[in-house]
Amino acid sequence: MRADPKLAAVAAHMSALAVAVVAAVAGVPAVWIGMTTFLGPPAVLLIAGRRDAFVHAHASAALRFNLSVALYLAVIIVGVRLTSGSPYTVQFLPFFLFLNLLIGFNWFVFTIIAMHRAGTGQLFTYPMTIGRTSRRFSSRERAPAARRATTTTGRST
Repeated sequence: MRADPKLAAVAAHMSALAVAVVAAVAGVPAVWIGMTTFLGPPAVLLIAGRRDAFVHAHASAALRFNLSVALYLAVIIVGVRLTSGSPYTVQFLPFFLFLNLLIGFNWFVFTIIAMHRAGTGQLFTYPMTIGRTSRRFSSRERAPAARRATTTTGRST
């Protein structure tokens, strides 16, 4: 009997939540918990992602989103470290804390929405994902322009 691909797709998103809970219980500093959530989706991707395209799509989307969130949090940490001890700390520290809370809240909400979509058999595209925006300007959009070669007179060939 084959496992339901919907459950494996839900597990891809739920694994990020599970890693966050385990990291919090293990005593990992709160600032690093969000940066460890990307460790869950690759396990589902390796176990069930090879057998089913639906699971692969959800697991890779969860991995890209959690890596993006980890990168955003790393940028916040670097920003806090760079401004510490400077006169700008008073202005930037509340901004960075607010940004951290905003990213954490969005991570939680979007993960819950993705789990629901996976459970109902729908695909889900995370917002705020870095890999998602880079495909908008891929070679497939540039290809028609490259095929239209112009002559020296400016007319299309």
